[in-house]
Amino acid sequence: MALLREGGPGSVNVQAVAARSGVAKTSIYRRFDDRGELLRTAIGSMVKPPTEAPVEGTGERLAWGLNQIEAVLGEVLGPGGVAALMDNREPEFTRLVRRLVKPYTTALAGLIDEDIAAGRLRSDVDADAVVSLMVGAYVGELARRGRVARGWERPFVDLLLHAVS
Repeated sequence: MALLREGGPGSVNVQAVAARSGVAKTSIYRRFDDRGELLRTAIGSMVKPPTEAPVEGTGERLAWGLNQIEAVLGEVLGPGGVAALMDNREPEFTRLVRRLVKPYTTALAGLIDEDIAAGRLRSDVDADAVVSLMVGAYVGELARRGRVARGWERPFVDLLLHAVS
């Protein structure tokens, strides 16, 4: 996973994993048929189902969503994986990540739809557009600063609430 975070999926190969881990290449090949399976297994083991969302508080729910996005993009993929995702450098990797991120984005869109139905957000708000904006906010913060600092989501959530309430 460190190889992925640092250099993207292209840096993850059996030789590099063997060198980084100290495990013999033959041992890796006994467990994984190829580099693709190794990468899918590693990423799949790191992406957990979304945590329980807050029941109340639109701002808290949006902050929860941003933290879920950060868990996958920041903690699992890291800058190298995010860069590879953005330029579709490896289409199989891009498809894998999109599939793994879908439960998070679906849950977040569902929360936004609930807040629209409850009248806490404007009725003309497009939940999918808000989710895309939130993912973009994370990527933008990473691009601008090279890292995403703790607490970055609060000013964004405040601004977003102002726009959609």
